[in-house]
Amino acid sequence: MSEYESQESDCDSEELPPNLVAIENPESEVPLSTDEVAGPFEDAGGDGGRPTVDEVQEFCGSWKATSHFIPPGPAVCFDESQSGVQRPLPFPTEAECFKLFLTEELVGNIVEETNRYALELQEKREPGVRGNLAKWVTTTISEMYTFLVTFLLMGIVKKNSLREYWSTDPMFATPFFATLFSQDRFLALLRCLHFVNNASAILSDPLHKIRNVLISLTSAFGRVFVPYKDLCIDESMMLWKGRLAFRQYIRSKSHRFGVKFFVMCDVKTGFVQDIIVYTGSTTDIKHYEGLGVSGSVVMTMLAHLGKGHTLYVDNWYSSPTLFQHLLSNSTGACGTVKFMF
Repeated sequence: MSEYESQESDCDSEELPPNLVAIENPESEVPLSTDEVAGPFEDAGGDGGRPTVDEVQEFCGSWKATSHFIPPGPAVCFDESQSGVQRPLPFPTEAECFKLFLTEELVGNIVEETNRYALELQEKREPGVRGNLAKWVTTTISEMYTFLVTFLLMGIVKKNSLREYWSTDPMFATPFFATLFSQDRFLALLRCLHFVNNASAILSDPLHKIRNVLISLTSAFGRVFVPYKDLCIDESMMLWKGRLAFRQYIRSKSHRFGVKFFVMCDVKTGFVQDIIVYTGSTTDIKHYEGLGVSGSVVMTMLAHLGKGHTLYVDNWYSSPTLFQHLLSNSTGACGTVKFMF
């Protein structure tokens, strides 16, 4: 079965793969389950940081209807003069915009590690073995950029398999791809694509294969764009059915198998400001005492604390304790809640 076929098949009869947690109700989902939590997350509790009834009553006293609510604490003021794209190019091309995020430094590192890995694979093969690796030619930054954008194009022009992009059948042919790469060269690059030196990789990091790329991209997000006043933090699922220790299974989602992300976006433009990949108990989140797991996710991602932003979240993050903490740091918050009484 091809890569694309395996992604599209999503029948209800599929068995739950091993080492996955089935989440029947997505609203009860917590990113770090109590059986996984260790170390600094042990005091987060099974509620994922949700406020208790006593906590709500202690913070809010008695609820009452009002036509005009003014939250306690310092006023939250925001200066929008620095928001938006930073140092915009006068007449940018698509390639120039692309390179703002995938910089030549990053792609140069990918080229270096891809060439290194190709040599490692060649050394493991027996002499005289035929194949794409036997004809390997060192790749370059220019070729790697073309390879990466070819993958983006494949997300728009969908086929049943990779080889169909080089089909000469008049009914299915898309000859543009053949002008970019031969089929053998593309598959060779795909086989050797690598982002880290295996000899120096930190194997205890579940994301060690892509950590350098992730750091570079998230740094570029903040460097290229300064958000406007309103921010949003939520979870996102990326479809994935391959082998991965920290993939998730959520029955109610359209993409039931996948990799879960915490994502912070600018509300006005939808621009992604930061992402955290969920990896179970090793998720890269700094623990904040008293805020639970959900509050710690917010505080880890909210680099713009104290600048007058307003954060919008769903009920998993909503907490009087968190909102009071944000307000005391000149950051407003708005979130949905569940009826608890």
